[in-house]
Amino acid sequence: MKSSGKKWVFRFFFFLVLVAAFPGTVPGQEGLPPQGKPLNLEQCIELALKYQPNLHASQASIEAQKARAEQALAAYYPQINFNASYNTATNNFLTVGGGTAGFTRNNGGWTFFDIFAMGPTLNQLIYDFGRTANTVKISRENTRASELDRDTVRLNVVLNVKQAYYSVLQALALIQVAEETLNQNQKRLEQAKGFYEAGTRPKIDVTNAEVNLANVQLALIRAKNSYHVARAALNNAMGLREDLQFAIERIGEIRPQLPAMDSILDSAYARRPEILQLKAKQRGQEGAIDLARSGYYPILSGNASHLWRTNQPFNDLQWDWSLGATLTVPIFSGFSTPNQIVEAKAILKNLEAQEESLRQNIRLEAEQAYIGLKEAIESIAVTEKSVSQAKENYDLASGRYQVGVGQPLEITDAEVLLANSRASYINALYNYKVAEARIDKAMGITR
Repeated sequence: MKSSGKKWVFRFFFFLVLVAAFPGTVPGQEGLPPQGKPLNLEQCIELALKYQPNLHASQASIEAQKARAEQALAAYYPQINFNASYNTATNNFLTVGGGTAGFTRNNGGWTFFDIFAMGPTLNQLIYDFGRTANTVKISRENTRASELDRDTVRLNVVLNVKQAYYSVLQALALIQVAEETLNQNQKRLEQAKGFYEAGTRPKIDVTNAEVNLANVQLALIRAKNSYHVARAALNNAMGLREDLQFAIERIGEIRPQLPAMDSILDSAYARRPEILQLKAKQRGQEGAIDLARSGYYPILSGNASHLWRTNQPFNDLQWDWSLGATLTVPIFSGFSTPNQIVEAKAILKNLEAQEESLRQNIRLEAEQAYIGLKEAIESIAVTEKSVSQAKENYDLASGRYQVGVGQPLEITDAEVLLANSRASYINALYNYKVAEARIDKAMGITR
């Protein structure tokens, strides 16, 4: 029993040592900024481009496609192999070198002859009427398409980071509004208590002020929760595995600008990687059509070998050289070649239709982003004026209440109106920044 107990204690101690030595199975991400260091939008985008797993997946696809292109190029080079073979067979048909005609016919028998051969062989493609050239073209265009797919992922990553970044700033600004409203309600509660103790206002004013204060506290809690959610979304957009805590640098003065719709579309059609990707696929498919047509044409290749042969392995080896050429002429393929051509042409038409559909979708995306940007610009002007009016209204209501002529409902309405106006102004500002980011994405700009 004592021995068993000692073994259990030893195993438990060993387990603790392992846990201490290897606290996690997933390695941490290197090169992260220190906790608490303020980061601006450009730095957040750099982190996303470095750590986002979707970009890593796209890069791996590019590397795989490049390897396929190198494999296609291999057909241009000689293929060299070293072969070793052993055969045993009867020789009842003829024996080379016997008789007056150069061979003798045997009458049949069950005598087996052993043949062992080994040596290098070389095969070289001479001309295949574009088969290899078109295969290489297809592989290279597919590589280009993979690179453009990575650029599309990059566009989406940058947009996601911008949206998440602005959401964090928006949440911070709304927290500030909630805290200012909380301070206003705390002061009003103190005033209500003072008026009640002086006998100038009824108890219900104090109760109403306490209820309003509780509602504002609840709004502040929700604003802070929205901020934490936005921070988590930003970390996710950057592809971080750990909860990196850092300060966000506030953006400077926002100067709304509305680009022309025509310039947005011109840039989108010229720069969007999705369109360029379909163009690369179309060029590759044109190569696939030519590749299918090459099935009508012959293939010419050459070969050479140097063999050592014997009927007693590894003894009395005799060498032989062999040189030759092979011309393979396709005569009938069961209608495979014409149907391959039809298939390749149909796929090309499909890609052309996809391009037209994509252009329409990009136009719709650009128009929606343009309308959103225009709305945000107009909203900034309106809400800015609304904040000014609400502030004036709150000052009047607060002054009336302080001198004892205002009613609690009057100042409560003024506080709510001011808080809502400030929130609307903040939302308009960051809606503009998000709309601006969507315009950049629609135009194919990553900045």
